[in-house]
Amino acid sequence: MPAPVKTARKKVVRQSREARVRDILNAAREVFEARGYEKATVAEIASRVGIVEGTVFSYFASKRVLVLKVMEQFYHQITLQIEEGIQGVNGTRERFYFVIWNHLNIMTQNRALCGVILNESRGIDHELSQQVRLLNRRYTEVVTQITQDGIASGELRPDVSVTLVRNTLFGTLEHYLWSMYQDSKDTETATLDIHQTSQQITRLIFGGISNNNQNLPDKSVKGEVSELIKKLNRLL
Repeated sequence: MPAPVKTARKKVVRQSREARVRDILNAAREVFEARGYEKATVAEIASRVGIVEGTVFSYFASKRVLVLKVMEQFYHQITLQIEEGIQGVNGTRERFYFVIWNHLNIMTQNRALCGVILNESRGIDHELSQQVRLLNRRYTEVVTQITQDGIASGELRPDVSVTLVRNTLFGTLEHYLWSMYQDSKDTETATLDIHQTSQQITRLIFGGISNNNQNLPDKSVKGEVSELIKKLNRLL
């Protein structure tokens, strides 16, 4: 009598915790970008990973925790990028330009996620908006440092308000982001010339706080400021 044939058991390969978390976060970012925070569901995130909804909750306690982790990853990436990149830039004006250009570039390449972040920073979920502000604080700290260094080197006026410079710079950039979030087909932002816009914003800010602004061509500066104000008004 022939010996019974043994059927080989299929070996189940379990993902490591790190790999599972990575897959969930990647899927979560896709869903948040496509649906926004309010309309996104953990069920859809789980479906994209190929797991049940309960498994997601075994790694992340809530949808809020999940979106915050996605934002943390993004902020960590862009903060390192700007902190490392600024090291190779000399001169206060050139450093302002780098920050502005880099930020506009990030906004353009990550339009959907930036829209989610901006929306939640202005949203009714107070706790979530507070967390977004905390994430934003370290990222914007680079402008504080540039301004302080510029004052110390004598390139900027000693009476310059560091906080006002930071708020003016990122407030201006936020208007561009808000327009892109509200209407991705907007012609003003769809055809945004990052280099030209960065130059204009740099001249607007640096020209107003420079210790040597008497050497700048008045007509050129006034013309660029006027043009930038017109653009901002169209975005408001």
